[in-house]
Amino acid sequence: MYRGDILETKLHSLDSIGKALEHELDFNFSVSENKINTLEDFNSMLKEPFYNSKRKIFYRGERINSPERRLIPTLLRKNDNIFRQGESIVNIDYDFLLNYYREKGAYLDFYRYVFGKASKYRMFEICSFSQHYLDESPFIDFTKSLFVALSFALKDRSVFDDDIVIYSVEIDDDENYTDDIVTAECWLHDYKVTVFNSPEKIMKQALGTIKPFKSKEFLEAANERAKSTSPTAKFIDIPTNDLIKFQQGVFLLLTDFTMFYNSYLTKSIRDNFKIVKYVINRDICPDLLDVISNEAPWYQYDSIYDINKAITKVSQTDNHYSILKKRLKDKKY
Repeated sequence: MYRGDILETKLHSLDSIGKALEHELDFNFSVSENKINTLEDFNSMLKEPFYNSKRKIFYRGERINSPERRLIPTLLRKNDNIFRQGESIVNIDYDFLLNYYREKGAYLDFYRYVFGKASKYRMFEICSFSQHYLDESPFIDFTKSLFVALSFALKDRSVFDDDIVIYSVEIDDDENYTDDIVTAECWLHDYKVTVFNSPEKIMKQALGTIKPFKSKEFLEAANERAKSTSPTAKFIDIPTNDLIKFQQGVFLLLTDFTMFYNSYLTKSIRDNFKIVKYVINRDICPDLLDVISNEAPWYQYDSIYDINKAITKVSQTDNHYSILKKRLKDKKY
């Protein structure tokens, strides 16, 4: 048997092992997926917990339920950008992040023009800026408002061809939550993630197109890292501008984990956090647009990026103003 055939067989076996792991250990929150088919389901599973002031829950909306739209930091969605030629494994830490941004040339020069020197002691500032203007950071956008997440998922569409998704993450204490920039900087200083390249590229490397790579070493490394591969999840609640504050945005930071071809184990995250993926039936999406209109009209999609328009909605409509006053009383927005 040729060397390439042997390696292909081993990679096929690895793929089978990966599917078994996905079933047993939960990749990308597949096991913790709940289906919402009616407004009653939505109210009991999402809205009622949101209005409970004793619970601390964060949300993220996705406009489509697709295996391609996983809960992955923006930096790690584009693996081709982080691997240098010949690499099959990359270790990402705060030094890697700083060097990565430094290699962006004009982008980093513009950052320096606005904020000054880019250094490892200002990583939160660099990463938060990069999240929204480069779309490449170790963060995932979440919000404290169910209505904001819902608005981003619905996007004011009139026709829904697919189900939408809402992620909710509930924490019981503040150990992995901060609104302090010094703590956020410390978390980023300790940031570390290992990423394995795709099977196709590993085969290409192993066959000598780029650089020889021993599949046995890969399997041994994968097995070792799998023992402690699931991320630690941390929330950073530091709005960096008025719009993020209006949208009640927070950053989810996943650290201390290993990614295998754009997937990672999520079971231990769910053991430490109450994280659930809700798949919402497309048939009730038009009704959910009405829910936003009736309960948080300032977060309708046409004003979610426009604070002036949101203010106008509240100030020129008595009903909207009364809703706002009730939300202020409930402390739920």
